[in-house]
Amino acid sequence: MNSISVASISPEISVVIPSFNHRGVIQTIESVLSQDPSNFEIIVVDNSTDPTLWQVLTKSYGINQKVKLIKPEKNLGVTGGRNVGLHHASQESRYILFLDHDILLEAHALSALKKAAESDLRIGIVTGKILFSEDPGQVWSAGTSINLLTGQIHFTGGKDQGQFEETKEVQVAPSIIFTKKKVLEKIGGFDDIFFAVYEDTDFCFRAHDAGFKVIYSPQARAYHKIPLEAEEWKNRLLSRTYYIGRNRIIFMKRHSRYFKWFLLLVPVYFFYYMTFSVRSGRFDGIKNFLKGTLSGLRVAFGNVRVNT
Repeated sequence: MNSISVASISPEISVVIPSFNHRGVIQTIESVLSQDPSNFEIIVVDNSTDPTLWQVLTKSYGINQKVKLIKPEKNLGVTGGRNVGLHHASQESRYILFLDHDILLEAHALSALKKAAESDLRIGIVTGKILFSEDPGQVWSAGTSINLLTGQIHFTGGKDQGQFEETKEVQVAPSIIFTKKKVLEKIGGFDDIFFAVYEDTDFCFRAHDAGFKVIYSPQARAYHKIPLEAEEWKNRLLSRTYYIGRNRIIFMKRHSRYFKWFLLLVPVYFFYYMTFSVRSGRFDGIKNFLKGTLSGLRVAFGNVRVNT
């Protein structure tokens, strides 16, 4: 594992950004560097298979005192990237912000997250108002929830008409996960078994179980560089079917008392993704969903951990 760090500050906030083959991470880093307060550090974990991205990162930030660059020997996924970043975070940090590589923070978002976290001792995690970067009038997420019977994740969002301006408690913080250090000390980091997908849901549920609140703060605004076009959205979904099929089962076995009822829906999901894959001409989607589903069932009933 390669690392580059010239940090000499004692930060209050550590911002951890795992990245995979996404050059837009440069914009994400720049959006953080423009934040106030200034007592933060950025830890970028480059999981990329593209060696040129590491070269770009080292050239751009190799001597920046606010930025630490970490290059694992292999792709550790979202969970591994966050955990490695957490390991390299300053001991002085009171907060850890886990930030996806395609999120752009609006000015003052970091201070808004911190202010919300400090408003109640019971608050452990804060997320923000995440807008579509291609259409800022549309909210991608104002916090998410999950149906513990079906395992379906629901994103609170839609056309922004002022209905998302209330600070409120939510089940899950996606993409922007501003976490008090004491939460991590109590529940640990992200479970590497997930690799990607449902990892934030599991993390927030464990925080809930430990007695912490997860809240949504509309004052912390950001933009998600995620496709709006139907074709791009379909390709994004189909590229994740293995982890959707596998991790939904693992999560439900761990957190839902309706798990046995949920299993009745697994064939329904199979036919849904089969139809979706055929219509999209992407047969790898259903193949990977089936592989993921079988892997998830082995974990759920065999009490074994499997390689991603």
